[in-house]
Amino acid sequence: MKDFAYQQDAVRDLTQKVAGLLNEGGSRRKVVFEAPTGSGKTVMACHTLASIVDTLKSDGTNRYEDVAFIWFAPRKLHLQSYMKLKGAFSHGRELRPVMFDDLEQSEGIQPGEILFVNWESVNKDKNIMVRESEANASLYEICRRTREQNGLPIIAIIDEEHMFWSKTADKSGAVLDRINPTVEIRISATPKTMRSDEKVRIGRDKVIAAEMIKREVVLNPELDNGITDETTLNNHLMKLALDKRDQLAEAYKKLGVNINPLLLIQLPNDQKETMTAEDNAIADFVRQYLDTMRDITVENGRLAVWLAGEKSNLAGLEQPDNMAQVLLFKEAIALGWDCPRAAVLLIFRKLSSDQFTIQTVGRILRMPEQHHYTDDRLNVGYVYTDIAKEKINIVTTDADYIKKYAVVAVRRPELNNVELKSVYSERPNDTRNYFGPDFRKILYEESEKFWNIEQATGGLFSLAELAAMRGEDEAPKPLPETEDEQINENRRRVANVLRLDVPNVNIPIPKDIHFQNEVQTISVDGQSVKFARTAAEIDRVFISEISKYVSSFENKNNPADKLAGYLLETIADFFGIFDTDAKKVFLYHDNRPKFDRLLRIALERYIKIREAKRQRASARAMKEFQWSVPEERMYEDETHHLKLADNHALQPFFELNTASTPEKEFADFLEENTEYIDWWYKNGDKGRQHYAIEYTDEAGNKTPFYVDFVIRLKNGKIMLFDTKSPGSEPLTAHLKHNALNAYIVEENAKGSSLVGGVIVKDGMNWVWSRYTIENTVDHTGWAYLDFKQENS
Repeated sequence: MKDFAYQQDAVRDLTQKVAGLLNEGGSRRKVVFEAPTGSGKTVMACHTLASIVDTLKSDGTNRYEDVAFIWFAPRKLHLQSYMKLKGAFSHGRELRPVMFDDLEQSEGIQPGEILFVNWESVNKDKNIMVRESEANASLYEICRRTREQNGLPIIAIIDEEHMFWSKTADKSGAVLDRINPTVEIRISATPKTMRSDEKVRIGRDKVIAAEMIKREVVLNPELDNGITDETTLNNHLMKLALDKRDQLAEAYKKLGVNINPLLLIQLPNDQKETMTAEDNAIADFVRQYLDTMRDITVENGRLAVWLAGEKSNLAGLEQPDNMAQVLLFKEAIALGWDCPRAAVLLIFRKLSSDQFTIQTVGRILRMPEQHHYTDDRLNVGYVYTDIAKEKINIVTTDADYIKKYAVVAVRRPELNNVELKSVYSERPNDTRNYFGPDFRKILYEESEKFWNIEQATGGLFSLAELAAMRGEDEAPKPLPETEDEQINENRRRVANVLRLDVPNVNIPIPKDIHFQNEVQTISVDGQSVKFARTAAEIDRVFISEISKYVSSFENKNNPADKLAGYLLETIADFFGIFDTDAKKVFLYHDNRPKFDRLLRIALERYIKIREAKRQRASARAMKEFQWSVPEERMYEDETHHLKLADNHALQPFFELNTASTPEKEFADFLEENTEYIDWWYKNGDKGRQHYAIEYTDEAGNKTPFYVDFVIRLKNGKIMLFDTKSPGSEPLTAHLKHNALNAYIVEENAKGSSLVGGVIVKDGMNWVWSRYTIENTVDHTGWAYLDFKQENS
């Protein structure tokens, strides 16, 4: 381990937190260890295990003196970690890395032993490692003996923890339940565990400062914006990526450093190891381009290949001076591969996993000699890709310059799909909640009314009297006259109610405030000092204040900037005051209530006009289309979580974090009735891509109704249900049900086989009405849902 403070601190913190949880007792206590790719996670984990053992034996105050370890990792990564730790503990440490076949199974895991296991060998009941047999004890039995016979707590290390949250996450979780470790150390650059007892996090800035990884990644530098043809673009990307590799090679050479930078080229379909037609087509293009344009081939050793059906020139590929200049690969290289000379990444694919993307980009983040260079080009990673910008997604923890994105679920193979008549709101501009230029005229007209003579004579005190009462040194002074008589007249008209000569906008800064570090509200009255804001600060405060007035409008067209512009134009037209001086006038404390009233009056009028336009447009905004279960669907990672649901139409199933109790319970109910259900689908709640029928709301407006669940029974019948609690949505629930009921009658008359409506849980049963309803409270005449009967 390098002598870096962040590594030493992490080992110490992890040791203390794990030892503390061991002493507290209980089981399945979780410690999340988050550290960027290239920071040395495995090395720090290795030292942490040794430190834990030393700490437990250091005195007699700990609950346990010895401990056993199980190190879980996905795919083949456990072998790589096993070899690393076996080398690290070859001398002088009382820790012994072992594989399953090395264990003395009848005796369980011994003190200080680290059993290495890969997830794929334990997350299915049929796997040998978790089955009892005459020849072997199961992993569960070995863990039981470890706990009960040896009296040892088990610490589970879950390496690349984000991979644990896959399609089999719930099954892997069940494995951990049966193993029942006392403490779990979950390690990842992008951990997914939402709740933990403790957490240790290493910030990217610390790893960069230690010069272990590159300071940033640049996406598509020097890309020609004029390229549109796909073939031309691919050639262009190849040339740029290879040119960049050559530039870096020359830079190393000038510094006298013997490093041959490596270009990584990744093929599409990252979730499949087997080569598809698309993979082969791009692979052929890459090979031909490299051979023809750069004389880079497998035969001359300059091209390495890491594909499911071909492994070429991989021996010594990680060495700094290896002659291979390009590596062509697919999915396998993305996990656990360490090649610090990798410097450029070219991606020909559509990404479908943020975690996978992070691991891939991480391959070009390491510094080959663990320090930065005087030629700053060598301290940067370079990525070239043909992916559309909105599809390029890397989670914030691994690259905070690109927004965290959605996870993807895909339609089950050979799904018996449906076609349902659906609608969407076309939402022409008249129906969108935009803040538009038509507000400018309204604001001007309302300003003319507001700054009239009646307004000017209102108020108990003049501005000068208010200033005197507050003890302010400087009373308001009239502005010098201009050549525009109307502006001069307007200034005179508001002289007593609106201060126009604002020298400064002050901000009170709290001073000498004492408080405890806990959630509370602190009053700073009388304990502040005032500082004048700079012009830049005034700009920020002005926009911040303006934003409050347009928060209900769509953000796409920057409503705050528009309102700010309209207001500044109006102040300039009426009073001849511009830019920063106009912003000071708006922000001045005695002026703010007046501008607040003016803006609210103008906005109330504007909103009424816009609402009338939306109502006129909404009648023509509904469009029909044929909806089917989509081939794939993106879910926001921050708003959804993975949930085991084997019969959902898309896999894996992602449930909304804020899903209602009826939605969650009904989804569980559907999973319990798999023998009658071909598949079920949880629909989205907005957007033209989701299934919706038209209904008329309580205000008489036509709008889409997104039915919660689409269910296909094994007899081909389609069920459409929207879950509600009794009495929920009292104004609209019955309207939605009746609209769905009419839709079902209409579609069945055309030959469909549909049933459904609003469905409510009543005791142990789910009930719904086959007819129109007036509310969701009175269930008289409602039928209970019996899938067996419906499927007959």
